[in-house]
Amino acid sequence: MLTKTAVVIAQQSFPSSIQFLPKNGREQTVSTDTITMQHKAVDDMIAHGFNTIWVRNFSGAKAKDVIHYAQSKGMKVDFMTNGFELFNRYDTASVSVYSPKYAAAVKKQMDSGLAQLKEINQLYTVFPFQDEPFHGGPKSFDYSVYAQAEFLKRYQYPMPDSLETVKNDPKKWIDLLNFQSNTFRDGWFKVYNITKKFDPRAKIAMTHDSHNSFGAGVKSNSKIAIDDVFYWGGSFADVFVYDIYPYHTFDYRYGELGKLPKPRISQMHYAISQLRNVTTTYKKELGFWVGTYNEAWFTRFRGEERQKQYWAESELAYTAIAQGSNYLISPSNFTDTNIPMEESHWKDYGKSMTVIQKAGPGLLTAPKVKANACFLFPRTQYLLLQEEYFNVGLSFELFLRSFGELDILHEDQVTDDELNDYKILVLGDVKLLPQKVADRIESFVRKGGIVIADCLPQMDVYKQPLNSMKKLFGVSKAETKRVVQEGQWVPFTMLPPKMSFPPDEGQVNPPVRTDAIDANGFGNAYQFKVISPHAMEITDAKVLLAMKSGLPAVISKDLGKGKSYLFGFSLQDTYFQTYKDSSETSREQLRSLLTKVLADAQVPSHIHSSNPDIEATIRANKKEGYIFIINHESNTAETRVQIAGLEFQPAEIVDVENETPVSFTQKNGTTEFIITAPFGTTRLLKVLPGKSRIGK
Repeated sequence: MLTKTAVVIAQQSFPSSIQFLPKNGREQTVSTDTITMQHKAVDDMIAHGFNTIWVRNFSGAKAKDVIHYAQSKGMKVDFMTNGFELFNRYDTASVSVYSPKYAAAVKKQMDSGLAQLKEINQLYTVFPFQDEPFHGGPKSFDYSVYAQAEFLKRYQYPMPDSLETVKNDPKKWIDLLNFQSNTFRDGWFKVYNITKKFDPRAKIAMTHDSHNSFGAGVKSNSKIAIDDVFYWGGSFADVFVYDIYPYHTFDYRYGELGKLPKPRISQMHYAISQLRNVTTTYKKELGFWVGTYNEAWFTRFRGEERQKQYWAESELAYTAIAQGSNYLISPSNFTDTNIPMEESHWKDYGKSMTVIQKAGPGLLTAPKVKANACFLFPRTQYLLLQEEYFNVGLSFELFLRSFGELDILHEDQVTDDELNDYKILVLGDVKLLPQKVADRIESFVRKGGIVIADCLPQMDVYKQPLNSMKKLFGVSKAETKRVVQEGQWVPFTMLPPKMSFPPDEGQVNPPVRTDAIDANGFGNAYQFKVISPHAMEITDAKVLLAMKSGLPAVISKDLGKGKSYLFGFSLQDTYFQTYKDSSETSREQLRSLLTKVLADAQVPSHIHSSNPDIEATIRANKKEGYIFIINHESNTAETRVQIAGLEFQPAEIVDVENETPVSFTQKNGTTEFIITAPFGTTRLLKVLPGKSRIGK
């Protein structure tokens, strides 16, 4: 056991971890020069704003020296394992999680695999699970006698032999997928309890996959749509960490959208919002892997373009924290003191993290402000239709930029007509809903809620007509098709780029359908191309804007105290077209149209940035707030930010880095200021209800 030492990083309260992989870390001898070099490296990490060190095996003298010295300086330790669940993505579990022998088999592995925890004096997190878990297709399913017995107990009928045997029975199809997905969850719960008994200090962390468990499993690594993070829940970990892939290398969009991944940040915003929903609902901690530009992680993607993006680590870190993350891990390839491999990246990242640490413990007590609008994740549709639900991240991003804030609401959370107290529900490419969910949404609107959709949900869980949604939107029927996108583009630089999981040879997709808007509406003139128009038959809705063909572009209907809006075209397809055409004018017109619809709904947001490529996000409690300003890809450095509806009236806004005040105006409860953030920069502002110093 290490002896306790004085903590010297007390002021650095935001958990920020750096992965440490010393060369030849298992060597049993270490030179004085190496010790000196390693100690300087640890000091350098601390100087750059890091207070936690991430390790695997540290049995050698070289690695032990680093752990001892880091802890003597007040650093905590994250301990990574290869996982103890006895199951993986692609094969049937060696011991069924429902077997009476499962717990003993797990504990046997843990006794040796976690033995090194006894040598860690300042333990922060333990990762006892497989990295990025998901079911890699039906061959990973558990059909053991123990699983069959558990299935019978839960569903009151024998477990089907395969998916193929129930492909025409929606209920049994969903039951089998849900059960097989939850074999992972049930195993993790047991691993969690065993780990806690082994070392009660352990804060147990799980890393979630970048795409398979967020709607991008089908025809991807997972093969089929089966897993999602909210359905798994949060009973088996204390910290959930979203992985690094968005968007340093590629972000797993399908088809053309992967070849032209614009806007770059959309899939990160969409996926991390899903995981934030998990951690908020289950009162867990949200973490994020910040991918740094280094030899270990960028072997096949290295190139001049990414090398020059010295601001990339800061951009990702600030985005993650803005979106609710209270813990960062930065993987790196430790070679001497070169973390990451480019000094410009390391310098900028360190500068940003020292600003985060300067904000002090306030950030950790100021959660991301709950949005007034939410975006539905339709799990039943995902499982029954076996269609990707990931490219819809573009629609999510479009609404986020138009309104200023947006959360995720999982279908399983629609248990009453309150919809978790959200005021606006967004349905993006939703074609199928369970009848009980549709009924609650209708009741939500009648009581004053707002629903905005670009697709008419008109199938129930039996793929039969869903008439309640037709009445809600005031139509008798409507088309629901969008552009088919398949395959995931991998833009290697050191190898030939390729399309993973490409469409079947000879597959012919329907031609892309287009229309256009050239009309006045909401007090504005609109003129832009429309992709995937949806013909519809209106019953009692009002047409607010029409396309050139005469098809409705936007319709609305009052119902009780609330209102519904239905767009007559695919928002994700149309938004993407503005990037294909490099048309900022069309893009701004589309965003303006959504902004006007949202304004017509008369629901305010807590924060809004006038420049859509500069993110403004707020975290706040009852006494203070933090505004993150992040320029993602704008060559215009200025944006106008509006904030409203906080639990206190802002009286002071200060730039955390230099403690200089930010000028603002206030009118009708809205605080407004103009701020600059040139391309590649991030800023952190503190909002206070009265005069106060940053350090207080």
